[in-house]
Amino acid sequence: MEIFLYFLLGTFSGVLAGLFGIGGGIIIIPTFFFIFSYLGFEEGILAHMVLGSSLGVIIFSSISSTFSHNIKDAVDWKLIRVVAPSIIIGSALGGITAGFIESDTLQGLVALFLVVASVQLIFEFPPPPQNPQTNLIGPFIAGGGIGWLSGVFGIGGGIFSVPYFYHRGLKMMNAIGTSAACGIPIAISGSISYMIVGLNENNLPDYSIGYVYLPATIIVGVMSSLTAKFGVNIAHRMKQKKLRIAFAFLVMIMALNLLMR
Repeated sequence: MEIFLYFLLGTFSGVLAGLFGIGGGIIIIPTFFFIFSYLGFEEGILAHMVLGSSLGVIIFSSISSTFSHNIKDAVDWKLIRVVAPSIIIGSALGGITAGFIESDTLQGLVALFLVVASVQLIFEFPPPPQNPQTNLIGPFIAGGGIGWLSGVFGIGGGIFSVPYFYHRGLKMMNAIGTSAACGIPIAISGSISYMIVGLNENNLPDYSIGYVYLPATIIVGVMSSLTAKFGVNIAHRMKQKKLRIAFAFLVMIMALNLLMR
């Protein structure tokens, strides 16, 4: 059953990654909680395995999504060069930080994050400035914060970076494309941290490197990389308000499911 769910999850999360520039973590995480619990993963490492594996998947989906957005000239590489160093450092520190948090506590934090993310998706943000902001200190600091939160929660950071880039004056499509590119260093740095922190764990399942479960990571990752381009095409063709709100309610349901575990 889990193999079928991996393929289904990869297909769905890839489309979402391309559509919203979010990496797909907010759909991958609750699904991995369900699958890994079904597989009998130890409760003490469950949340860490979920988050580390989620970041591994996001490497695939973010690369594919970024490539497709870049073809449509929707990635601000100048801004990426500014935020990438602090994002890498922040994501690595986030993965290390998560390794010292109890699994139950981490699971509760993830559920709380999903609630906040869903509310954020439902409500419109105030209009961004008409002209893009050009200072570099703000993006560097914001990149560190986005990277750290993404490393802790095992996500690509789009929930934080898309609104931030939008409020700096990027068009919504450019904010999404640039966010997708940010997911690459976040996922690589964060997943490596989860691997290293989990190497000495005694109760790891077979075929794991630290807190990254390879079968799930590879299958879901490959599938998401194949479908991300479809999400990108949808994003550049349709109005997103109704889809965004529907997706937000889906995320809320997943968050409530985690809180009731």
